[in-house]
Amino acid sequence: MARRSVPDTVITGLGLITAYGWGTDAYWSGLLSGSRALRPHADLAAAGFDRTVTAALDDAHLAVTAHDAHRLHSRRSRLARAATAQALREASFTGLGPGTLVVTVGQTPLADEADDSREGTTTRWGREEFAGPSPADLPGVSPRAETVYLSQACASVSFALDYVRTWLRSGCGTTALVVGTCVLNAYEYAGMAITGALSPTGARPFDTARDGTSLGEGAGAILLETAAAAEQRGITPQAVLAGAAARVNGRSPAASDEAAITDCVLAALEDAGLERVGYIHAHATGTVQGDTVELAALGAVGAPRGWVAVPVSGHKGGIGHLMHASSAPGIAAALGFLRTGTAPGTPGLDSPEAAGRAIDVLTAPRRLPGAPRSCLVNSFGFAGNNSSLVLTAPDGSTR
Repeated sequence: MARRSVPDTVITGLGLITAYGWGTDAYWSGLLSGSRALRPHADLAAAGFDRTVTAALDDAHLAVTAHDAHRLHSRRSRLARAATAQALREASFTGLGPGTLVVTVGQTPLADEADDSREGTTTRWGREEFAGPSPADLPGVSPRAETVYLSQACASVSFALDYVRTWLRSGCGTTALVVGTCVLNAYEYAGMAITGALSPTGARPFDTARDGTSLGEGAGAILLETAAAAEQRGITPQAVLAGAAARVNGRSPAASDEAAITDCVLAALEDAGLERVGYIHAHATGTVQGDTVELAALGAVGAPRGWVAVPVSGHKGGIGHLMHASSAPGIAAALGFLRTGTAPGTPGLDSPEAAGRAIDVLTAPRRLPGAPRSCLVNSFGFAGNNSSLVLTAPDGSTR
């Protein structure tokens, strides 16, 4: 594969809210510690659900100022706003002007605000918590920004990053923001409960005794720019979005497909001009079929390329599955690896499933020798929404 000589799309800011806490530092510390924020959820139990182990947020974290309280009714809006503010600070932006692309992801766009207000939007379980977030609620975003709403199941944020990269490469603009949220409400929880994929005990990705996934609450906001725009602002990027593949394979409405995942990973590597990466952050939901298929696909990619014990891990055993926003913690883990050279372990994993020679599923963090140069992030969703992204170090070199 030919190495890409001039990376053109970079990540300059990432805001993240998870059950580990506010910000990427809290998330990275929690992930490295292997702690699990999964607990029984009293509201969901009261609503009649029998599998309620989740990673919920502390309501105290969702407080809003008096200035904002009159318009920010929903948890989803508050989370999106807080994550966006974090991303702006990281990227040294005071605001995003006209012509910025803003991509929000989720189940469905936010309905008419006036109609929502008649429904009593202050309730945690109202329908406004199923929709959104609205770009109008995001701080520092110009009303004349270009806005897109995207829904690709649990790969939505990754699909959005691929979309943004194409938009930036086409010369339509220099700056873009991707925002996704997940809140625990009866609508979304019922949609997962009916699939039978929820764990009664808590997600344990890749574990031989795993019994399903667990949902979490949180939000992610990712700022991307052209490399030239970041350089002009004097900003050092956190990573280069060097490769991306976003594909829809409709052969199965729910179950993962090994061949489709293999093709997706291969396409992302080829796009990045790489034969291997230093670390893989897996989708790893904790379901029996999904984890097995992902490991098999990674082995099918790595074995013929001579991979030996490439480290693999996931985050959902710690903070749960953030559904449409679930790629954001994966991106944060990749940035942490590129920054520190440490591949995190997999919270909740005690007895790893056999994975073959090409990859090594991590139960605990591992410091890799040499400078970290590349990472693969997988995100797979219902209805065959599959995406793989390759991030590389900002100096453009690869391992």
